[in-house]
Amino acid sequence: MTDVALATSIPPMMRRPGPGGIEAGPAWRAACAASWCAAGWRVMTVNPEAEIGRLGDLPPGLETVAAEPGVAETYGRPGAWISDALGRAIATGAPVVGLVNADILFDLDPVQRAALVERAAQGMVACNRTDVLHRHQGEGIAYRYGYDLVLMPRALALRLDVSGFAFGVPWWDYWIVLDAMLQDLPVTAAQCEGIRHLAHVPAWDRTGWRLALAMLMRRLAPRRADLSRLAPGPVAEAMADLLLAVAPEGEAGYPVDDLMVISGTRFGIELVRMAERNAWRLEKP
Repeated sequence: MTDVALATSIPPMMRRPGPGGIEAGPAWRAACAASWCAAGWRVMTVNPEAEIGRLGDLPPGLETVAAEPGVAETYGRPGAWISDALGRAIATGAPVVGLVNADILFDLDPVQRAALVERAAQGMVACNRTDVLHRHQGEGIAYRYGYDLVLMPRALALRLDVSGFAFGVPWWDYWIVLDAMLQDLPVTAAQCEGIRHLAHVPAWDRTGWRLALAMLMRRLAPRRADLSRLAPGPVAEAMADLLLAVAPEGEAGYPVDDLMVISGTRFGIELVRMAERNAWRLEKP
């Protein structure tokens, strides 16, 4: 019985700094992949066909799926579309489906997993991560401004439009949460020390960041009134209007590029605050 279908996109090579300059990426990648599979959880990695043969050994039960093309042409880096990955999870028929970034390790016991699934069966659960400097670090630093694991009922996932966003490129996690809120679908922002991430220098580039933000604003433009209905506050309203004026056309150059970075960053912060109106902490039993 598949209770949860979880999709990701594992890169063939992962580089992460370790203590003393040791390269910890391969070991962290393997540990993350091994941590996702559990009883009742079906996990798949969606990758371009050229990557599948270079993924190496994967844990038993972790499926590989050929990705739809176009990510590299759009964002300048190979990867998988969020819509493709979520669609594969939905197609399993599992009652709860989700997405996880490939560098997230689950340090969760069966009780915590069950609590996550129970909550996700009622609505979207967008999970913050805990940043650590090495695999065996005890306490880490909670990171609020992004969601590396998103779980939700299959019926809710069917109502979302996440086309145009890709793994490894910013903004997909903000949009999936905002899209649900704009439709008055239940969203919970969850903190859990067991959703762990090995800290590293951000790998995304500014061009991809801007392209994905422009995609988000094009999705938001016809639903601008729905955003106001959620009472996001004057700062969010102002940032949304500024971004709607400059972002959808993808116009670059000084000072528009700087305006997009500043206003986009602040708009993201406001979206997090909106999601945290319904917050939950998954405690250790």
